[in-house]
Amino acid sequence: MRLSRRQLFTAAGVTALASSGLPFGGAAAVAAPARTWSGEIQVGDWEQYYLGLDGGAHQKALSALGIAHRDGVRADEPYLMVPVVSVRRAALEFGDHAAADVLRDRFGLDSPSMLGRGLKLVLGKDGLERRYLDDPALQLRYIGYRRRFGRYAMPMPDEVRRALA
Repeated sequence: MRLSRRQLFTAAGVTALASSGLPFGGAAAVAAPARTWSGEIQVGDWEQYYLGLDGGAHQKALSALGIAHRDGVRADEPYLMVPVVSVRRAALEFGDHAAADVLRDRFGLDSPSMLGRGLKLVLGKDGLERRYLDDPALQLRYIGYRRRFGRYAMPMPDEVRRALA
């Protein structure tokens, strides 16, 4: 059996790594590049995670970023592009749950879903996050139950803040 150069180098690298005594996960973590908070996020993608359980943090973030929201809840221009750094600031500085969740999905962060926690609080079920993003019937059901939690502000856990730091 003949091996290509790529296969030979891969096999040599795996052999060297295995004989070094380092655990595979640790070596991969050392070799992984640092996360860079670059790029842009569309406001509509950001706001699809908005539930209104953050005590007005989303609206404060929109105001601080100069994004118009005449209805007092959501941005007027859902196609507006916002730098990732600004969305991260909205999550860390203002406690915007939607910002934390869009960054969690975009960068694959290991942190709890604020959308999932909010849906569990209001609807009493786990695992509704993915379905909520695509199911208008579930979104309407949430709106119907949401009224009871109108003044409730769900705190952002420290583990979410640590994942964004």
